[in-house]
Amino acid sequence: MSDLVTIRAWCQQAKPLFICGLARSGTSMLQVAFARHAELFNIKNCRETHVFVRPRQPLVDPIHVPTKLYLCGREGLMGYRTLVQELQQQEGTLSEDDLISSFFWYASTAVYPGRQPLEKTPGHLKKLPLIFKLFPNASVVVCSRDPLDVMSSYRKRLVKSREEGMDESALKWLDKSAPEMLAVFRRFTKLVDAARPEHGNRMFMAPYEWLVDSPAESLRRVCEFVNIPFDVRMLTKSDDEVPDPDDDYPSRYENISSQISKRESDAHKVLSAEEIELISEGTKPWIEAWRTPGVLG
Repeated sequence: MSDLVTIRAWCQQAKPLFICGLARSGTSMLQVAFARHAELFNIKNCRETHVFVRPRQPLVDPIHVPTKLYLCGREGLMGYRTLVQELQQQEGTLSEDDLISSFFWYASTAVYPGRQPLEKTPGHLKKLPLIFKLFPNASVVVCSRDPLDVMSSYRKRLVKSREEGMDESALKWLDKSAPEMLAVFRRFTKLVDAARPEHGNRMFMAPYEWLVDSPAESLRRVCEFVNIPFDVRMLTKSDDEVPDPDDDYPSRYENISSQISKRESDAHKVLSAEEIELISEGTKPWIEAWRTPGVLG
């Protein structure tokens, strides 16, 4: 049986890679690439755990499917619940910090033994202080993308989801007006800037366009930042990878350079002239920082 002293000590020396940032900006593509690396969790899908935002979610029913997949199925999820029960018998009700710590410790020892944590949830950008508090040696890659392409991606995903009959209640995060999207972009910049003074040396801005235009070079640079060797296998699909049937872009499992990349922006086909003007003008003060890859400290 493990104890919190062991788990907390492990967190202090662990070297996880967390991927966050703007939704629809390549976070899943990056997770797929880094899951092929021998030193990181070899996750077979790109579902999001939201564990820093909702740390008690893995413990309750109905089962959160993305977390179950992250832990390689029901057996892994039930194993984590058993660990928490054992720890609570020793310590009483666990704090949210200890739940998060035990989640990644369990995954690293029981599900992906010998590997360092890899996780992506775009919204974990809101939890950067907590990430670095629990994992002082963490590396965080922040994904950005041209704001017009982000908004058009939202809009296209919304249309596709409605055509497929998805319930409107599940589409609120996609159904955003131009002013609402501008608020999303403002919040993104504010969160990055707030974390930069203290943690910028552990954060790396990875613009979507940079990743897809020069995949080998960009992945080498991110590997250098994470302090792991570049692995050419990150660029191509492995034999045991099975794309998630619900994935919007199953091509992300192929060569990273075969993405929707290198094609002209089609934002003008999806957004109105008024929306394009509002987003372009509203994000002008930040766009240069978004487009510049590299360490933020």
